[in-house]
Amino acid sequence: MSGCRYETDVEKAARGGCWTEALRDHAASCLGCAETALVVAALTEDIDAMVLDHSPLPDPKVIWIRSRLKARQERSLQAARVITWAQRAMVACALVVGVSFGPGLRGFFSGLWKAFPTATLSDLPLLISGPTAVLVITFIVMALMALWNERSAAS
Repeated sequence: MSGCRYETDVEKAARGGCWTEALRDHAASCLGCAETALVVAALTEDIDAMVLDHSPLPDPKVIWIRSRLKARQERSLQAARVITWAQRAMVACALVVGVSFGPGLRGFFSGLWKAFPTATLSDLPLLISGPTAVLVITFIVMALMALWNERSAAS
């Protein structure tokens, strides 16, 4: 409301489309009346379009379910991004560990393959304490956790 005394006349003219020459000149010169005419004309067009559109509104349950599914999908995509970055970091750490222990790993593997046929139960702590064994166990645990999370998310 601009406070102009012609504002209600401008509103009625914009709603009905019956403009007088004096009112049209006033609306062209008064900023408040020009805005009123613009807004009323736009709202009148929207109301006319809604009246002519006879399509039924969708069921509120459907809208609610779609919004819940979209929110769930967004959360799962965000979690997948975090998991992907965690996996990339784990692979990078494994590469760093592999490069740093690289020279000693050749001896470890050759000793490991020789020890397996003759290994006893007392040799088991030595066999699983190497860096490669730790990495292999880590990868196995991560894979089992990923499978378990996938199964629990599906149910």
